Amino acid sequence: MVGLALLGAWHVHTKGFVEEALNTGMAQLKVVWDDDQERGISFAEEFGVPYEVDLNKVLANPEVDAVIVECATTKHKEVIIKAANAGKDIFSDKALALSVADCLDIKNAVEENQVKFMVSLESKTIGAYRYAKQLVDEGKLGKVTSVYFRRVHQAAIDKDMLPAYWFNPTETGGGVTLDLGCHGLYLLQHFCGTPKKVTSIMNELYGTGSDENSTTVIEFANGAIGTAHTSFVAYQLDNMLEIIGTEGILVISGAHNFRVLLQSKHVPGHESLSPVENELHPTDTELPSAQFVRLVASDNLQSLPDFDINKAISLTRLIECAYQSAKEQKTVLY
Repeated sequence: MVGLALLGAWHVHTKGFVEEALNTGMAQLKVVWDDDQERGISFAEEFGVPYEVDLNKVLANPEVDAVIVECATTKHKEVIIKAANAGKDIFSDKALALSVADCLDIKNAVEENQVKFMVSLESKTIGAYRYAKQLVDEGKLGKVTSVYFRRVHQAAIDKDMLPAYWFNPTETGGGVTLDLGCHGLYLLQHFCGTPKKVTSIMNELYGTGSDENSTTVIEFANGAIGTAHTSFVAYQLDNMLEIIGTEGILVISGAHNFRVLLQSKHVPGHESLSPVENELHPTDTELPSAQFVRLVASDNLQSLPDFDINKAISLTRLIECAYQSAKEQKTVLY
């Protein structure tokens, strides 16, 4: 049984991620720490565990094998390095940190202390996107030449959708590009490989104090061009993925009940763009927080390649490039 400590209940996905970890039946939540005492106590009471105000005491607790880091993004570096130095395995929400330099400091601490690390890139676990990756890897779309991904919702318009601190840059480190936009940035790499150049445009329309509407275009080393659009100023939550290759096209839309359309030279019955029945593509896998518990419990695995620290660093680098590009109004080399 893996003993877990929750380090912060700041992130809006905290409850779901903790529940998924506990639902493995292989973990117990031992203690909650949060720099906001009221928030921390509330979360601890909900899960029937103690709240501890002193982070150092939490990390010194011998019953804690691993930590789930859900504190404010701007606090990740300090908290994660402390956890690594205490010998605790680490699950971190995205983004890992605000700069590659900070990520490398975290990586050094993880490697020096030989602890396990995992970042939450949860869109990779969605069955429809797993199907997309399968088609790409098997060459069913030919050579991938372009990918478009959109994830949007209405948080800047509906002021009750997210907590007010979600728009405080001293806690978030950025706006929609860093938050909701993470999904598109890491999925583009997932399908296209190594980035080469980044160009981004973003703006603020509803006075939240950060970017609310953002499009990032990435040229990849293999020649593919990827586009990631994200927004806090949409009507409601929605996603769109389009992959175009020399021998096929895949379109996946929806936020929960995904609709999949495929055209492929290599898949009989899909010579023209037509629906793919749900039962023909993979189901969702466990969320990363659950996979993390299994990783910690394993004697044979040190990391999971799709969620390792190098993937976390690559995502942060794209975020850095996007903000630099938008600020300086120029294309930035990855």
